[in-house]
Amino acid sequence: MLQAAADTPAAGAPLQQILIASLFASITTAVLLTLIMRHRSGRSDLLSRVGATTGRALGMEPWAALPFLIATLALGSGAFGVFWDISLHIDTGRDPGPLANPAHYFILLALYGVFAAGLVACALHEGAERPSPVALRVPGGSGLTVPVGGALLITCGAFALTGFPLDDFWHRMFGQDVTLWGPTHLVMINGAILSVPVLAVLALEARRARRADSEVAGAPEHGPRTLSLAEQIVRTLLPAALLFAIAFWATEFDWGVPQYRVVWHPLLLALAGGLALTTGRTVLGRGGALRVLLVYLLIRGAVEVAVWVLGRSVPSMPLFVVEAACVEALALVVKPEGGGTRALRFGAFAGLICGTVGFAAQYAWTHVWAPVPWTPSLLAEGLPTAVLAGVAGGLLGALLGSGLRRELPAQAVRRRVGIGAAAVLVALGANALWVHNPAGLGADVTLTPVAGHTGAADREAYVTVRFSDAALARRAEMRQVLAWQGGKRVSRHLDEIAPGVFRTDGPVPLYGDFKTNLRLQSGRTFVALPLHLPREPSIPTPGVVRPAHFHAAFVSDVQAMQTERKDYVPGWLWTPSAILMLVFCGLFILGISTGLARVADGPDGTPQPRERRRRRAVRTAAPATSRA
Repeated sequence: MLQAAADTPAAGAPLQQILIASLFASITTAVLLTLIMRHRSGRSDLLSRVGATTGRALGMEPWAALPFLIATLALGSGAFGVFWDISLHIDTGRDPGPLANPAHYFILLALYGVFAAGLVACALHEGAERPSPVALRVPGGSGLTVPVGGALLITCGAFALTGFPLDDFWHRMFGQDVTLWGPTHLVMINGAILSVPVLAVLALEARRARRADSEVAGAPEHGPRTLSLAEQIVRTLLPAALLFAIAFWATEFDWGVPQYRVVWHPLLLALAGGLALTTGRTVLGRGGALRVLLVYLLIRGAVEVAVWVLGRSVPSMPLFVVEAACVEALALVVKPEGGGTRALRFGAFAGLICGTVGFAAQYAWTHVWAPVPWTPSLLAEGLPTAVLAGVAGGLLGALLGSGLRRELPAQAVRRRVGIGAAAVLVALGANALWVHNPAGLGADVTLTPVAGHTGAADREAYVTVRFSDAALARRAEMRQVLAWQGGKRVSRHLDEIAPGVFRTDGPVPLYGDFKTNLRLQSGRTFVALPLHLPREPSIPTPGVVRPAHFHAAFVSDVQAMQTERKDYVPGWLWTPSAILMLVFCGLFILGISTGLARVADGPDGTPQPRERRRRRAVRTAAPATSRA
């Protein structure tokens, strides 16, 4: 079965490429483990020297500084790689193979870099001068301890890396689901995204180690200590990267190729603004939300410019300028400082702003620069969804920010808030996923050719449509003709030119490899009508070529957009597989949250290495000896 699938481009990677990738991963892992083993045995001091140099430069413990640098560079590589990869899929379609897509190398480097950073953190922590006071003890009686942040980085990297073989296995079972939101894509991207708060955990852990050391030495800290360079960077990068990451889940809308209902767009943007801007203002203090906005704009702008330079389709960029300014103004009235319930109250109001004022700002911005502008029909469902998502995000941002400041509310309070916010987001997501397509929906279509583009090799036409249900079309959240995967992306909006008659605001290509679909999303109805599909014997699909005038019935949008998916796979196999991937993601998020709570309010009592305990014992006994 695997060999047969390997011969079908739409059903997984060629086996020889899997073997090459596996060999490369094995060799790089062997090199890394050899370096760590030589460090542990004392035969090499390379890691120690590089860690010490990085620690001095960033003002952190070596076991946190070097992993922080490795993971940050890796995630920057991954952000570029993911945007490049998506633009390639939108412009040219599926991959000829995982090793034939240059963007995949940047993504693999990112995921492996996060994993490697965790291993380096654990290796440098052994015998450290100032180990983590909340380190985890390695089972087995060895007495070894590892930092919580290091263990979580390993978990993030390993979790994300498993997405690559799972993704290939998924495609072999179900065919190519060319969508950002594929279940195995969730595994890979969430592993990378959640390594961002883990880096904040690692930085906080290192600060606690230095603070504990000063207290044991008899010089307790009084008042706030000046933050190290790395702590200042990570405290700014964390909420900015969260804003980038959560908004990234809406990039199908930004590129104009959404394969889920439009209500997801305000949901994700309100969640991103509420969570990230609340975290930034809580952690960074005055001006924090604006600093987060500035770094987000720089990161997202740099990535989009890089994709543009490569000659690929560039997405629209959601702005959070209004939300950041309002959150900053809110902090003048509702103070987030002090942690506990004060931070939660601030988070709830900040999320409310992101779901109301932010909704209005994003609504206006989609009409300035977005391939799928929001419509008045979205208000009834989109506005309350944005409000609930924003408030849930604001509460979670308040918990995260309070945790990084070590000002978490009581355990019972944060548990209720966390579970409640998560339950609201799950309910909103389930509602947004609900699609119900009516039977018998069709349309009369006229393709008006563009002069000079009437041949089979360059056919272009304006599309005029009379829907069988004009009222359904008129109140739609999205009326679009999308042409993609033919070398570029063309998105046209359908405007009503007469009662019940709609026409595209520009011509669309109907030739070559373009997959051109008339798409309608109205309420829970999400359907499409193929106008041109290429013939692909390897899948197989016969292709679609339409005459100048025709009547046709709509089909499910997924059926028209994801022609590489296997339509003979039973639903009872698809649904449990997708749910299993989501359960894995949920357990992973729970583990990250537990680690943050341990570092934020755990006791400063982890046993130290033998040499360290001896030095402390001498310092403690010195006064008694002088008295004697």
